[in-house]
Amino acid sequence: MVSEGKNSACNEKANAGKLSNDSTQHARSDAANQAGSFFVSMKPFLTIDEQLERLNSHGIRVEDPAFAAQCLRNLNYYRLRAYWMTFEHDDVVAPGTTFQDIWDIYCLDRDVRSWLWNAIEPIELKFRTQFAYCFAKECGPVAYLDAGHFANEADHSKSMDNFWRELNRARQAGEPCVLHNLTKYGELPVWAAVEIMSMGLVSNLFGNLQHDEEVDSAAAEARREIADSFGLSPRNVKSWMHHLCSIRNICGHHNRFYNRIMRIRPKLLRRDVQYSGSKEFPTFMVLKRMYERSWSDQWPELVERLAGIIGHHPDVSLNPMGFPSDWKDVLMGAS
Repeated sequence: MVSEGKNSACNEKANAGKLSNDSTQHARSDAANQAGSFFVSMKPFLTIDEQLERLNSHGIRVEDPAFAAQCLRNLNYYRLRAYWMTFEHDDVVAPGTTFQDIWDIYCLDRDVRSWLWNAIEPIELKFRTQFAYCFAKECGPVAYLDAGHFANEADHSKSMDNFWRELNRARQAGEPCVLHNLTKYGELPVWAAVEIMSMGLVSNLFGNLQHDEEVDSAAAEARREIADSFGLSPRNVKSWMHHLCSIRNICGHHNRFYNRIMRIRPKLLRRDVQYSGSKEFPTFMVLKRMYERSWSDQWPELVERLAGIIGHHPDVSLNPMGFPSDWKDVLMGAS
């Protein structure tokens, strides 16, 4: 535990800068390219020592240059740049900010992303499994190729374009299940197809399933069965899987999760709407509700593991992530 004074100082630093909207500032023009657009001169290459000097010029105190230099050899300066936006307002870093403050946030973010990746894994695998099982049962093994089972034909066409690209990659890589099915049947049954589809593609196909029984009762029934397997409404499954795909992509590409404006926001249950917003805490509420219905015995252990990660970085404020002060009780609660 850190002292109340230290926590207060940490929160003041975290709140000193208003959050970036993850938008890229456009450079002002002083040179034109051939297309008529204007650009400034490219920034010069900086050595590690020059990067340390640049940190100091930004108002970030580097108390241990050797440690900071080693960090910068392992982590791109430009990637680390995103983490001190928490302490920044109008391009001015809050007084007293140190390199260690920024490194601590990065380390928490890295560990939370690892936690999220592991927490999402069983959800993704179950979603793939249930999509293939329920869809094949109700519509047929290769019915995913038929736009008639989907509400929006143009969206289905885009999904199939992505599928053919993924199929070609799998064929070129010599994936045994792909080669076997193509050689024997000429097509992939859906239970094989979901194994080469991205999570986003499966999510898009589910979200586009026909749900008007008068148009296609088989697809509508498959949609209900998939959602029922999670103990949720089709509306929630569509929203939550779309959101979790975006989180999985953040984790998969090692991008910053901490202090991020979420562009794809989940629609929370009515009893959870008080935790809605553009920050990160709604992600944990989605995971809580999904685990409660499918793996309730595993959720308390996951929350304890998360608490351990957060406890290992006591100087990092959770305010920029939208965590309430009683976040652990909220995630552990049965309501």
